[in-house]
Amino acid sequence: MQGRSHSFHTSAQRWLDRLSYVFVLVGSVGVLLLMTLTVVGVIWRYILVDPIFGLQDQSSMTAAIVAAAAVAFGATQNSHITVNIMPKHFGRKVRRLTDLIARGVGVVILILAASALIKKGNCGLACGNVTGNLTIPHAPFYYALAIALGFFALTLLVQIASGLVHWAGEDPNEVAE
Repeated sequence: MQGRSHSFHTSAQRWLDRLSYVFVLVGSVGVLLLMTLTVVGVIWRYILVDPIFGLQDQSSMTAAIVAAAAVAFGATQNSHITVNIMPKHFGRKVRRLTDLIARGVGVVILILAASALIKKGNCGLACGNVTGNLTIPHAPFYYALAIALGFFALTLLVQIASGLVHWAGEDPNEVAE
C-alpha cells in the first residue's frame, strides 16, 4: 500500500510542478506588461508632458496578477519565507507533527482567504469593486488571486500526504538546513 501512496504523491507533485509553469508564464507576461506600462507612462508623463489617464489602474491590476502568479509558483518551489528552528531543538517525531499541524493550518487559512476573495469578487459592481479611473472590475483579479491561493493549498495538501507517506524517513518537502 505504501508503494501506491508514494506513487500517488510523486505523480501529484510532478503534476503540480508542471502546472506551476502556467503561473510562471502568466507572471512573466504580467511583469513584461508592467514594465511596458511603466516605461510608456514615464515617457508620456515626463518627456511628452501628457500623462496617460488610467495607467495607474492598469498597473495595479497587472501587479495583482503578477503577485498571484508568484504566490502559486513559489508554493511549489518552497520559496516562501520560513523560520526553521525546530531541527536544533526537537527530534524528528516532534518536527513531523509540527509540519503536519503547520501545513494543515496553512491549508485552512488559504481556503478561507480564497473563499473571501471569491465572495468579494461575486459582489462586483454592486460593492464598488472597480478601479478609480477606468472602472476596471476587480472580480477577475480577485478570482485570479483565489486560484493562486487554492493552488497553494493544494500544494500543501500534497506535502501533507508526502509527509505521512515518508513519516519514518526524510520529508522530501522539508527545507534543507
